[in-house]
Amino acid sequence: MDTVSENLHVAEIASTEDMPKMEKPDADAPEHVKCKWWREEVMELSREQLAPLVGFSAAAIKDFERPNKEIDPMARKRYTMACAAVSIGVEFDWLTTRLSISRPVEITMKTK
Repeated sequence: MDTVSENLHVAEIASTEDMPKMEKPDADAPEHVKCKWWREEVMELSREQLAPLVGFSAAAIKDFERPNKEIDPMARKRYTMACAAVSIGVEFDWLTTRLSISRPVEITMKTK
């Protein structure tokens, strides 16, 4: 039996596969645009799926992706670092000070 109360949050939990694809933003695109593109197109995660991986709520992630939302620079930095760790599958161990990376990673250093 399908009832309205059972489906209240269906649109909010919908997979990113159901959404139209975003084009890759330019390097000078606003941070909120690049942030949303990374989540949807690179990671293919909904806000609800990303939230427990980065330690920010889905509502906070939505704020990071809003064009006119004022974001504290340190909060943005913490979110960015958490997303970077998720992106490469980092698991950190405080006791042995080592990183176990679960995905192939290429690290490139650029000079100015």
